[in-house]
Amino acid sequence: MQRAMKPGKRVVVKNEPDDDQGAVRHTPTAGVKAAPNMNINLTAFGELYDVDDTAILERAVESGLQLAREISPVIDHLASLNTSSTARKDDVVRWQEAIEQIFSLARPTQTRIGVVGVTGAGKSSLVNSLVGEEKLLPTSCSRACTAWVTEVSYNYIDDATASYRAEIEFMTAEAWLGEVEALLQDIKDDISSGSSDYLDGNSDAGMAFSRLTAVYPGLTLETILTSDKNVMAENAEAQMVLGRTINLNDVSSKGLLDQMQAYMGRNAKEDVAKGMNPWPLIKAVRVFTKAPALSTGAVIVDLPGLHDSNAARAAVSTNYMKDCSGIWVVAPIIRAVDDKSAKELMGESFRRGMVFDGTWSAISFVASKTDDINVEEAAGELGCATDIDQDFSRINTLTNEITALKTELGVLKKQNTKYRDSLDDLRDEVDEWETAISDIQRGESIHAATANLGKRKRADSDVSGMSPLMEAVMTPYEKSQVDQHLQDLKTRAQDLRKRVKMDLETIKEQEQSLELKMQAKTSLLEGIKKSCIKKRNQVSSQRIKQDFADGIREVDEATAPDQNDVFYIPDKPPRDYEKVRAGLHVFCISSRAYQKLNGMMQNVGFDTSGYGNSDDTGIPELQAHAQKLTESHRNARCREILVKLQALLTSIACWITGLDIKRAGLDSSSIKIHLRRESVKFRNINIYSKTNALAIAAELEATPYADRWFESQDDGGLGLVSHRTFKAVCRKKGVHAPRGRVAVDIHADLARPIYDGLVGDWEKVFTLKIPFLLQEFLSEFTQHQKSFHQVFVERYERSHHLAKALDSLKNHNSASREGLSNLVVEIKNTTAKYRGDARQAVIQAIANGMEALYNRCLGIRGTGCKLRIQRAAEDHIETIKGTVFHDAVAKMHMELEDMEHFIGDKLTTEVKLLLEKALTAYSGVLLGSQRGKLSPAELKLKDDLYVILQSVNSRFRRTN
Repeated sequence: MQRAMKPGKRVVVKNEPDDDQGAVRHTPTAGVKAAPNMNINLTAFGELYDVDDTAILERAVESGLQLAREISPVIDHLASLNTSSTARKDDVVRWQEAIEQIFSLARPTQTRIGVVGVTGAGKSSLVNSLVGEEKLLPTSCSRACTAWVTEVSYNYIDDATASYRAEIEFMTAEAWLGEVEALLQDIKDDISSGSSDYLDGNSDAGMAFSRLTAVYPGLTLETILTSDKNVMAENAEAQMVLGRTINLNDVSSKGLLDQMQAYMGRNAKEDVAKGMNPWPLIKAVRVFTKAPALSTGAVIVDLPGLHDSNAARAAVSTNYMKDCSGIWVVAPIIRAVDDKSAKELMGESFRRGMVFDGTWSAISFVASKTDDINVEEAAGELGCATDIDQDFSRINTLTNEITALKTELGVLKKQNTKYRDSLDDLRDEVDEWETAISDIQRGESIHAATANLGKRKRADSDVSGMSPLMEAVMTPYEKSQVDQHLQDLKTRAQDLRKRVKMDLETIKEQEQSLELKMQAKTSLLEGIKKSCIKKRNQVSSQRIKQDFADGIREVDEATAPDQNDVFYIPDKPPRDYEKVRAGLHVFCISSRAYQKLNGMMQNVGFDTSGYGNSDDTGIPELQAHAQKLTESHRNARCREILVKLQALLTSIACWITGLDIKRAGLDSSSIKIHLRRESVKFRNINIYSKTNALAIAAELEATPYADRWFESQDDGGLGLVSHRTFKAVCRKKGVHAPRGRVAVDIHADLARPIYDGLVGDWEKVFTLKIPFLLQEFLSEFTQHQKSFHQVFVERYERSHHLAKALDSLKNHNSASREGLSNLVVEIKNTTAKYRGDARQAVIQAIANGMEALYNRCLGIRGTGCKLRIQRAAEDHIETIKGTVFHDAVAKMHMELEDMEHFIGDKLTTEVKLLLEKALTAYSGVLLGSQRGKLSPAELKLKDDLYVILQSVNSRFRRTN
């Protein structure tokens, strides 16, 4: 019987004897082994809880899943028994549910990694290299390829015909209608102002024109001016894909890409007769491939950009980034250093949000295109010219030697050709003279046999050297002269053969020497290029790291309150910027070099000099980083599975080894009181206390900020001097990133006083206070659990059988503690999401308040529209500033309150489950077989489970 207790009271166990002599004697149920012989040891689980090696944990999970597969049919059989079981029916049902939960958790986790960067940064090439493909994603650098979100993840489907899969999701008709309206207005405004920017593909109007004419190929300059958005949105071809998801699959990456190109890659300038080009309608593309780099759960998300000129796509990117565990900022290495991309690419607003949300530690930087290097310029700029001057000197020497050798070889080859031609002539003449002598010897007259020899000589050259006398009449005496002449010819031919042979040997030696010198030169050049690439990578990494840390410092300094400020926090620890700098992961890569070195790009003449092997390209390191980022999620999944498995096995073990005594009291009330006390602590006044004051500060700064909209950048304004420019901002709903100009984010700028005033407290609460309270809760709950268990130990440790039974409960308690640890991790991760949502709530509230101004300004036309727009903006800000910022912080409060409710509800629900499991576990051990006798069938199942559980320790220790 359980007795209610007041908080702080010690647990008192009633209705039990005080000594072992008076304890209820245990008598094993008929046909069941005595409890001492059924001791089950599950200590291997405790050894795994401190393990951080993902491979070990995953091997343990695989062993655990096999264990669950073996237990599952036994439990199902036990549940089917109609006899009165010593295992209560609700216990068996709970075991079945636990097994199902374990199997459901076995599905691979996903870790999203967002990839951001400007068009042409090499994002698609990076993703292709990462997954080991030449062209899985298109790399045409066209704006079409960057207009949507692309996810690339592992393909878990075992189907040879679908090794590569894709899902192309199109936006809804409603979303496209809103986009058509903005695109049409962009072009109409451009045309009405007399501008022809719509013909420039890089302008806002030009991009709008490209998107519309892709979907509506018959659209012309004339028809645009009279086009109606509703009629266009109802276009039959567009309606065929809007709101749909197209599924594709193929046996090869090329085959899949060819299929995808029909939807997302067709050239916008193709013949209009080919019909609609649907790429502007795409919302997201999901690609699945069996790349080893993604096999551990990494999902690469190629995002349109941090400052997309389309507000809807920018919002999609922002929402995706909230779910990303890592963000990779990609920029060509030259730009990364020259333009300080680690800071400038992300933008001030993004950096502030990053610090506010506590996500700056998730950033990694990828400097791409390291193969794009001018060695001589790089050597001078990087200060390594001195180190390679000797190599350059040797290269110059080799160059001169190579030139001289080539010249000498040319002379030798020309001379050798002349000798070989002469030798051929001599051989022909020797053959002719030998034939003539043979003819004379057979009885032919000398005159007839030698009649044509002179002609050949005169026709060819005076090679034979025959005298005029020999051309006349030949006597027998003269025959001997002919023989002598033939011998001379043969001697001369032999001499020429020797010369040709010697020259060929010399040529061969010099060609070998030339080849060696050219190889030496090439090796030196490759070594210099490799050194310069490596040096530039090292220097660039350090510069990017420093630039990133400086960007964080700038945000901190801009948002730091004065020491005399009422919001100043004296105990706030300073940020360690050296730690920030050192903590940024920087990867310098060459996607093309990696692909070429790995047998791809066979038809592309790419020079891989400077890269000795794939490791030099930086891609393998990035692949390892992608897998490393998944470890925290994988470890958490493994721990959750192992905790649930241990709880399941402990509960079953308690039934198998149960003892016959009455259930002890359980002090659940003090745990509930403690829970309520702790959950209240999550309401932190540091956030709430100052928001009203900050809303007033934002109200005071709103009007001066609005005045700056129409001032030139030279005067410190935003440069929205032209009414066309401000209208463009209105069409983009306050967020505009014109090419070549500073991005504008009106809502973030209006919210800045709130953000700047909160950022210090915000970080303190979310990075220090909440984690501390969660850890405090975990520690106190664990201590309470230990104290509770000690009451039973002190009561029953003198009884051998009961002491062993209580030992088995240690497994349950360790599983409970580990379960709470996992719960704390889950709460931390979820509060991080609420943190971002609370910040976005401020932005959204301000955006809602500005919506009316945008619509009003877009309707202002005609003479004096610039002045009327400026006055409308001023009037609107004056009208809403007294309420919009208070409404914004109220929305933020609501998000924070939702977070508080989540924490409280989560803790309440989970601890309630822990209490129920504790009641079941302790009663299972202490009541045991008192619930009924074992039937033969149940006895068999119990023995089967006992055998399986006895193997637990040996199975799990083999995984270490």
